[in-house]
Amino acid sequence: MIRTIATIPYELARLPLRVADRGLSDRLPETSGPRVVLDRALGTADRLAGTLLGNDTIARRGADRLDRSDRVVSAARLEREAAARRDEARDVSSTGRRRASDQRTSAQEKAVAGLAEADAAEALGKREASTTAERTAATRKAVADQRAEDRASDAKKRKARADSAARARKKAARTKAASEVDDARSSEQAATEARADADRLDDLAASKKEDRRKD
Repeated sequence: MIRTIATIPYELARLPLRVADRGLSDRLPETSGPRVVLDRALGTADRLAGTLLGNDTIARRGADRLDRSDRVVSAARLEREAAARRDEARDVSSTGRRRASDQRTSAQEKAVAGLAEADAAEALGKREASTTAERTAATRKAVADQRAEDRASDAKKRKARADSAARARKKAARTKAASEVDDARSSEQAATEARADADRLDDLAASKKEDRRKD
């Protein structure tokens, strides 16, 4: 009876905290900071008051509240950790999927790039082959043109030499003919002069003969 009477002042002093606890319980979850602080305050006060007053009921009520608050806080912590692990797992999974997708994309890009490089190499090979063929054909044509030009030049030179030789022979023939004509003229003139001399001698002899007859 005395212990019951002794707990009345404590219960009265605890009443505002109890009213606040009921008000918070309607608005906030058990894991919220204000409710956890209030639960620990009430539990600690009940356990201490029960011990001091020798009231096991109050002490056990405080211990139960503290234990329940610890379990709620632990459960909330474990739930947060589990949620964090789930988020991390999702991130890892998402990262893995993203990496796999990136790798597939990279592989596809490399494959496309490889095909493009192969096409480019093939096109380059064709262009180089075409260029080489064109250069070879141009070189052969240039050689053939040069040979034809050389043959034409040789033919022109031979013709020029033949023409020059013909002109030289013709000139020599004209010179010889002119010389023969000059020689003939000289011979004719000499013959004329000789005949003239002979005529003069004949006349002189006839004149002397006439003179001897007259003597």
